[in-house]
Amino acid sequence: MIKAVFFDIDGTLRDFQTGIIPESARRAVEEAQGEGILCFAATGRHLLEIEEENLLEGLSLDGLVTLNGQYCLDREGRLLCHNPIPVSQVQRMLELIEERPFPCLFMEARAMYINFVNSQVIKAQEGIGTAVPPVEDLRRGLERPVYQMVPYAGPEECDRILQELPGCQGLRWHDGLAIDIVPADGSKESGIARVLSAYGLTREECAAVGDGYNDLSMIQWAGLGIAMGNGKPEVRQAADYVTGTVMEDGIRQALEYIKSIRRPAG
Repeated sequence: MIKAVFFDIDGTLRDFQTGIIPESARRAVEEAQGEGILCFAATGRHLLEIEEENLLEGLSLDGLVTLNGQYCLDREGRLLCHNPIPVSQVQRMLELIEERPFPCLFMEARAMYINFVNSQVIKAQEGIGTAVPPVEDLRRGLERPVYQMVPYAGPEECDRILQELPGCQGLRWHDGLAIDIVPADGSKESGIARVLSAYGLTREECAAVGDGYNDLSMIQWAGLGIAMGNGKPEVRQAADYVTGTVMEDGIRQALEYIKSIRRPAG
């Protein structure tokens, strides 16, 4: 029986074009919670983006899996688990930037900052509808935990960077403009697994709903994987169930499906 659902935000709970969470999705989440289903966000976004950009528009969730699973909070904002990038890998990233400069975003628990801004950074940030981060010295990342690094570069350059960071892995999301880099053992599903453990639940008791490349592994991992109708072809193919698009009541349909399979036959 599904007892917890993890939703991506962009393209899943929230429409990319309008930036709106449909009212049908909001009501469906509230009704699911009323029936005892825990509802979480599972996103590559930083907590500051969620708060400052009002990405959830006041939607009340039972917790957040942020930074692609590296920093997870409960309903009250208390830390459930975290998984920082090894300092050796942060150091190597700084060396790569020194050798051949490129813009790179560092994400700490409560801060995000970039070394410099160019047209690619502006285009990427406009693509996700969020502000350009402040410019700071990345070397502060050697003294504070960094949970995600985002080099703004093309696919070939990102592959080169990843080859130099054996303690990390890359999660494609920005469609060729950038890549999210997290610890080698980090992913949305690893964060979800830690959250489930905190609540005494198993993977078979959870569903994951998403649309993008960085949702693929969690959809494959969860007891029930659901793809949005607007999802990438690979995501839809991997899912156990494909719902409607964001603006076609996709979240409501997904939760209705989950509730239908929770009920005893007959």
